[in-house]
Amino acid sequence: MSRGFVPVPASAIRERLAAARFRLISAPHGEEVYERPHDKDARYTVKVYSSIQRGADEVRECGEDAIRVVAIFLDGRFHYPAREVPIFKATRVHRTGSVEAVLDRMIERAREAYAACNGHRNGGT
Repeated sequence: MSRGFVPVPASAIRERLAAARFRLISAPHGEEVYERPHDKDARYTVKVYSSIQRGADEVRECGEDAIRVVAIFLDGRFHYPAREVPIFKATRVHRTGSVEAVLDRMIERAREAYAACNGHRNGGT
């Protein structure tokens, strides 16, 4: 185990994401992926790759994965169906410190991704 690693209960991640209005989506792999569409433009979505094996009670072991957060834009201009274009990739959320600190960092990264969506919508990069 890595120094400072803290096992984060899957239920704590699920509850924090649900409180932030994220919902579990179907994913091609075994990891639980959560998403939250932008409130004003459904072409933008924030996704959280939780490091929870689908249906498990715990996250994967230390060193196997970190929580990842990205912002996606659905580009339908020249593609049918619309193609997912990544517009932001947050710093990974390593599971160190306390459970509460990990959850807080996860939500902070989601806020950064949401802000990136706002910037992209307003003509930024």
